[in-house]
Amino acid sequence: MKHILCALMEPNEEILRPIYEYGREHNWQIERCGRQIPGHWSGDGIISDYLELPDFAAVMDFKSTPTVSRLLPPRENIRTIRPDTQQIAGMIVDYFMDKGFTRFATAASKIFPEDIDGNPRDVLMAVQHELESRGLQLFSCLWEGWLPRADWNDYHKRRKLLRRFFSEIPRPFALILSASTVLPIIYRTLEELGLRVPEEVSVLCNTDDWNVTENAMVPTSYVSGEFPVLGRKLPELLDRMMAGEKIPEEPIYVTPSSIISRRSTDSLAVTDIRLARAVGFFLQNYMNLIGVEDAARVAGVSRGMLIRLFQQHFGKGPRRFLQEIRMNQIRYLLDGTELPLSEIAHRTGYGSDMALSLAFKRETGMAPGAYRMLRRHAPLKRDPE
Repeated sequence: MKHILCALMEPNEEILRPIYEYGREHNWQIERCGRQIPGHWSGDGIISDYLELPDFAAVMDFKSTPTVSRLLPPRENIRTIRPDTQQIAGMIVDYFMDKGFTRFATAASKIFPEDIDGNPRDVLMAVQHELESRGLQLFSCLWEGWLPRADWNDYHKRRKLLRRFFSEIPRPFALILSASTVLPIIYRTLEELGLRVPEEVSVLCNTDDWNVTENAMVPTSYVSGEFPVLGRKLPELLDRMMAGEKIPEEPIYVTPSSIISRRSTDSLAVTDIRLARAVGFFLQNYMNLIGVEDAARVAGVSRGMLIRLFQQHFGKGPRRFLQEIRMNQIRYLLDGTELPLSEIAHRTGYGSDMALSLAFKRETGMAPGAYRMLRRHAPLKRDPE
């Protein structure tokens, strides 16, 4: 039996479940802790998320203990599996810009400025870079930067800071949160100010913790698919390290599958009523056999006019806009369900599983079945023999 330390500052059901399943299959005894590692702990391997090197001082012979981390740079006994923050940032910004938003904000304890292997450590930093590349700005409320250190955990002072921050941003705006732990104080503050979600503030959280997002004051949209893949890759990589396999030092990046829309983002920031009608029609009817002509009829314009409106506002045509909505949902259903392709086609506006397969392969370069297998049993890179 192998003894594995699972040291997670932010434990999540979607990560823990596959780790424990892997442990049962491979005769592991998993011991869990948070940031405080038991003194003189020793064992066969460590899985960690955001612990820093000094946090492992309590581990006996740490430098010889195989460790897989979501944060630490690869070296000697450490390998890294981390989210692709740039890809996540692009998904989030595209999602809101496709709804017409041009004002973006966030609230967090801090934004970490460091890069790992050329990629931002913090998804909020990646969002900031993505917005800047498009000539837009991310307004940030960071209590570790705006409040004295003694007040960082003062709930009343945080709410006061958030009230002032939200009151100063012109509406409507998109609010991007990097952790579900801040949702309660965010919604409480918005309620105190009388700001309506989603009409004035559209909220999205970068988390797979659906227990929190679905049961928030307003059911909250979230980025989905990253945590289950992390939960599968972390123990797989650790097992290979413990077996003595030589693993390349390059970080392994994990991407989410989709953005799950809930009521918190169920609004548009589009001033042209014709365009708003067409976008709303696509969002509400993508699962049906509809096309550009149907959206033009709902919007009360010609097909050519609708194409021009989409190009002017979104830089893409209505057909592409509809295709991206469908692909987002297809990736989610492939990643998170066992539904057959025929049922997924029925739920995403394709007439058959063959039509879905052809469209998906054109979009991603792989068949739906291969994508599903890759997400669930993703092979890790190996050094050439």
